[in-house]
Amino acid sequence: MTLCVLAALIHVPSTEAGSGLRGQALPPQMTAKMNRSDVEEMLMGEFGNLFRDGAVHDHISSLAAELGGMYTAVPKDADGSLGHEVVRYMLHRFFVQKHGWFIRGLEPGNISALDAVSGANKSLQSLQEWVPSYLQKFIEEIHGGRGLSLRELSVLAATLEDLIHKESNQRLEMTFNAIELPLMTALSQDQMHQALEVYMMIYMMGGNFTLKGRERILKAHGIFIRKVRDWDVMQEWMHAIQVEVLPGSEEKPLDFMGASRVVEEVGRRYGSYNDAECGRLKTELLKIESTKAGRVRLADFYKQGLHVGAFDFTEKIEYLRALGAVDESNTSEPYVIVPNYVASRPNCLKASNFYVVCCRNECEDLLGALEKKFEKPMANPEQILELVQSFSTKTVEGPRTLPENLVRRLNSIADANEGEVPLHGRLFAQWMHHAFPRECPYPQHTGAVAPMTADEWMQANGHDSAKKTDEEIQMIVDSDSCILPVGEKAREHHALPENELPWDETEERFRPSWMPVNDVISLHTAAPQEPQRSLVNKAAPMAALASLMLSVAALVWKMRPQSAKAHEKSWDALV
Repeated sequence: MTLCVLAALIHVPSTEAGSGLRGQALPPQMTAKMNRSDVEEMLMGEFGNLFRDGAVHDHISSLAAELGGMYTAVPKDADGSLGHEVVRYMLHRFFVQKHGWFIRGLEPGNISALDAVSGANKSLQSLQEWVPSYLQKFIEEIHGGRGLSLRELSVLAATLEDLIHKESNQRLEMTFNAIELPLMTALSQDQMHQALEVYMMIYMMGGNFTLKGRERILKAHGIFIRKVRDWDVMQEWMHAIQVEVLPGSEEKPLDFMGASRVVEEVGRRYGSYNDAECGRLKTELLKIESTKAGRVRLADFYKQGLHVGAFDFTEKIEYLRALGAVDESNTSEPYVIVPNYVASRPNCLKASNFYVVCCRNECEDLLGALEKKFEKPMANPEQILELVQSFSTKTVEGPRTLPENLVRRLNSIADANEGEVPLHGRLFAQWMHHAFPRECPYPQHTGAVAPMTADEWMQANGHDSAKKTDEEIQMIVDSDSCILPVGEKAREHHALPENELPWDETEERFRPSWMPVNDVISLHTAAPQEPQRSLVNKAAPMAALASLMLSVAALVWKMRPQSAKAHEKSWDALV
């Protein structure tokens, strides 16, 4: 909410030509139209400089170790490789768990969001959201269409990290230039402190920063730090990262490379820092939780929005519906679903052209524990029940005994799958939502929702605003005649039959290539068809071709096997 105040000061009007994605001028040929071909050449030009010096193989191995628990548990193809949609699913979960990054283009419902946006806005959104799919398809084409191994998945994750690090370096360079600091000279402590503060302002504005002149930028910075709540706390957090990453840096001058290490780590950890704000948001909603667990009556949601506070709670029901954050199983009494709303786009920070920082899905910790325990995609319902009943969260104290109807539903899922429960299916996600309604999101049907910002939703649907006006909210609140308990008192009614959460029998699962199509419903909608590419395009500029060759060489080098045993899956054997 406070960041919007600054937007008026910092944001360049949309009519100004040549405004780049990072607030820098794009090449003239890119300002008129931006299509896939243009983006492809632009991306290929970046590949040659992706990989930093250092222990690259150690980093790949550490990523493989972190992905290993999920890898053992997800469905695989007959040859043990990961299918296209499973790769996207794993990468999405991995970056959300590790950094709080919702990588644009990997989120469930992303295709729905992209299809809904048109015009120039779609071109810019496509640049951000198309990158992961392109990288994945690039690797799959070299493989002849087969799935990815764990090591190859790790390389894909590392490549996305490298792209994001490159972007942070570009923004840091923009920061140095904007406040007229030298790139090649060591800076005093005051200069470095100023540079890091301005960088953080640009980061929190999503790179949407085009002011020129040191005096104007420092003036904007002064307004920014007064408007952003707990700025001093954030600065202490950044300083602690600096001291940890660069021991002794408080006593000696720092240069651009030192600052680069700090801002890279800031980006990696900001999701964790943001957890406190997410906790406050969830707490505010649970104060008005309804007699249905994990839900807030829409009228109470708006009533809370009338109060002056850190959170607005003013989104239109149409926008909430598009986000998958509203329960309309009772059409006369809509509810906001707490975990769905907390993780939705209105509460995210667009910190990068590649990702947004959103509130973490608390259910990931629970699912990760199940994956670690069972190490396979299907599990026995009795064993699941025993483990789930032992789980504790901030709102659920374990061990406990789950209601009989939930036990029956878990067994019903198993009965439909030869006695075992698919851990990554929609029905089990829905079951977990019933077991942990404040932590686990309700799984909406594929294609029914889209992770859209308010601006994207307004453009797609022709609305002038995604929020209710104060007058509209006041009318809703005034017309609400229900007198029902909320918060702690409402929780005393959660076990009553009339307050049972909705249950939908529709299943959606990943479909490995060996499974008959009729057995499942695909978890994701199909991606739009792209024209076939050749790795050697005669029409491409020679610079792009040279960069492409560097890309292939870098990928091949990075994918070299750790041992002779891995040789058969190495890139050396494929290229």
